[in-house]
Amino acid sequence: MKTKRTHRAAIAAIAAAAVISLLTLPAQAGTPAPERIAKNGKIVFCTDISFPPFEYFDPQTNEPAGFDIDIGKALAAEMGIKSEHKNIAFDGLIPALQAGQCDAILSGLFDKPARREVLDFVNYAYVGNAVIVKADSPLKFDALTDISGKAVAVESGSTLEQDLVDANTKLAASGKAPIKIVALPKASDAFQQLTTGLVDIYYGSTVQEAYFNSQNASQVKLASPQTSAFYTGVGTLKKDADLHDALAAAFKAIQASGEYDKIVKAWKFDAMAYKP
Repeated sequence: MKTKRTHRAAIAAIAAAAVISLLTLPAQAGTPAPERIAKNGKIVFCTDISFPPFEYFDPQTNEPAGFDIDIGKALAAEMGIKSEHKNIAFDGLIPALQAGQCDAILSGLFDKPARREVLDFVNYAYVGNAVIVKADSPLKFDALTDISGKAVAVESGSTLEQDLVDANTKLAASGKAPIKIVALPKASDAFQQLTTGLVDIYYGSTVQEAYFNSQNASQVKLASPQTSAFYTGVGTLKKDADLHDALAAAFKAIQASGEYDKIVKAWKFDAMAYKP
């Protein structure tokens, strides 16, 4: 009898241990990350943290904040890992990724044919751009070529800088004065050139105008129609197809769960939301 009771007690103990082990297992990721990423427990994004409201340092915490930062957190959480951002100047993002300093780029990066030669994209927004001036400025333009002779600040290495270079080519062909392009490594520094009166114009995203005015009422205004718009995405190297696929699946999952919509509404990005 004693032997039977001992045997039953042993079975009960094993069963209890099994239940406890199941309860203490980590939650399974909805979208598994590639093994090398999962092993590290995090995905590292190369990000130029100077482009509010997409990415910037929160002055209260000195931690990265912004629309892109929240997208990165949501994608990582869906894969059961953490997100981390390495601060890299915009024109160094792709070289840094190629050098292995990060796993992917998440930094308001426009999905353009030239970039697709080296990167795969998971698009998550459709971003429009326009000319921005101080609120009391009389300047107004219909096209970039109308800015002939004016000083314009822009982030160096960006598509927007190239837009201005292309406009200057057209101006040269028509014998008009070129745009004075003031290209700076950080978008935040380029914007400051406008607010301090060092340039006439800042060329950036339309949502930046709304963001800057939310920080300081009636600081700036749009001075042109939307001049261009591009899909914006997470960039990965061609060789990392497994990571691209995982990010694509994770993005679909956060769209389906409503998490993406929450982030879009929190940042008032409704007009730029990606629609499948």
